[in-house]
Amino acid sequence: MQIAPLPDNERERQAKVFELCVEHLDEPEELQALVALAGNHFSVPICLVSIVSEHQQWFMARTGLDAHSTSRDVSFCAHAIHQPRPLEVPDALLDPRFFDNPLVTGAPGIRYYCGAPLLTESGIAIGSLCVIDTVPRPPMSEAERDMLTGFADMAMKILVGIRQRNFFDHPTGLLNRFRLECDVLERLARDERFTLLALDIMQASALNDVVKALGYNFAQDLVMEVKQRVTDQLGCELQLYKISPTRFSVILPDGHDVPCLSARLVEALQRPIYCHQIPVPLDAGIGILEISGLEGDGRDLEWLRRAISAAEAARHEPGRCAWYQSDVDAAQRRAFILLTALVEALQSENQFSLYLQPRIDLDSGSCCSAEALLRWKHPVLGDISPAEFIPLAEKTALITEISAWVMHEALRILVHTRGMDFSISMNVTARDLESPLFMDSLLEELQRLDIHPSRLQLEFTESVLIERLEVVQQQLQRARQAGIDIAIDDFGTGYSNWAYLSRIPASVVKLDRSLVQKSAVTPRDRLLVQSLVSLATRLGYRVTAEGIETAELLEQVKTWGCSEAQGFYLGMPMTLAAFEHWYCKADRASSVA
Repeated sequence: MQIAPLPDNERERQAKVFELCVEHLDEPEELQALVALAGNHFSVPICLVSIVSEHQQWFMARTGLDAHSTSRDVSFCAHAIHQPRPLEVPDALLDPRFFDNPLVTGAPGIRYYCGAPLLTESGIAIGSLCVIDTVPRPPMSEAERDMLTGFADMAMKILVGIRQRNFFDHPTGLLNRFRLECDVLERLARDERFTLLALDIMQASALNDVVKALGYNFAQDLVMEVKQRVTDQLGCELQLYKISPTRFSVILPDGHDVPCLSARLVEALQRPIYCHQIPVPLDAGIGILEISGLEGDGRDLEWLRRAISAAEAARHEPGRCAWYQSDVDAAQRRAFILLTALVEALQSENQFSLYLQPRIDLDSGSCCSAEALLRWKHPVLGDISPAEFIPLAEKTALITEISAWVMHEALRILVHTRGMDFSISMNVTARDLESPLFMDSLLEELQRLDIHPSRLQLEFTESVLIERLEVVQQQLQRARQAGIDIAIDDFGTGYSNWAYLSRIPASVVKLDRSLVQKSAVTPRDRLLVQSLVSLATRLGYRVTAEGIETAELLEQVKTWGCSEAQGFYLGMPMTLAAFEHWYCKADRASSVA
């Protein structure tokens, strides 16, 4: 058996094979119909579109054959790619190149073969369209050979069309995500080491804002400008892929200077993009993933998820560039799991609950209020801290649903405790105060349930004041006019601005627990807290000290002039039943005193 020699242009030929054909692509219907038509025309049992790759031939379309591929050593088509006209073998048993070929002596028992090369526009043969019979046949006429060549030309046009249709992002002209997947799988199959870059130019929501403000054409032109900046840094040897509306990717061969290229890309993407003379700042992050073999065959696209995860993490890095780290990725995955689970928790009857933590009036010693604290017990994940899931929810529309749940539950508790003389304070977020909907619902429910508004207090952080001052002020004015108390939470840790605070209809300032606790340790913090209490009192606020965990700290905040106190020393967060028991016991003790 003679093994076909490698063509002189084998390296260039393999590049064309890699560019035009994908081994993992499902057999295209157009090619399948073509081989069926060719097989019928020539009355042969087997017809193939065969691609000759580095070590094998594989079939993009086939009829009459079960195998998907064979080794290149036994391939008839490996001989056919050496000539521009069809290679014909009337009887393989009489041909010294093939008489002992396993495909002749064994299945499928080839006796007749004729293959026309699949030629690119530049004349490079990537494989052949061949007809095969299991019995010898006389040579074709010249007209029949021309017909077979015509079928091969049609097959080539189909392959080019498939590449254009399946592998390109048409707006940018770049190879798309599907082609990236195929190219990565090819490299994995060859056990290559390489590095994948994922470039995320901005949040998808930011691109949507661009579309809404300036139109789709502007957004598309913006992406084209980004493409140009990136390709300027890549040069001609690297291929850029467009894998989503805001993401690009690059495959770097083993040995490429990844840090250097990444630094150049970051620098290029930090400058605003000028599109139609309008400067548009980007929010780019570059994720880097080394790939040197994966569990499985890579078809689950875990490698792509990891690269994108690293790109997202890079946004929070000073250098805007991050290598994939499993611990960071695990945190992102948990965040996604929690957001997904929150949807279920909102619909469940037994995952969310409100705990109540007492707030004590320092003059009378009685419980004047209780802060409603949301608790989440997931059936699988267990107890999940609000410090973990609330910041995640605040980035989505879920936070408004959570606030609505808390509001309704707090009002239910107020109805249940109608005979007790205390109020409930609940936290609200910026999103709750960005429109009238939350306040409309709250005021309607208070009236429907016949709850006096003075039994409810709203708490929000001062950072909300600074960012949405006018909107917050309008909604809080509505609350105060109805008789609802307003408290500024976590005061002293954010953007304390007395000019702003004087314009807000708040009546209570809650000193942040960390500030209160540090005041017991250092004289400087003690002086700071004293000054805050003094100023707030002069402006007419009642001052609540949070984080009271010792008797000494309680006495200290009394001395400073705080009106109320809250903390573990006075009362832990507790269920409604436990709070009712505690309240009655504390009320009796206060009456005796």
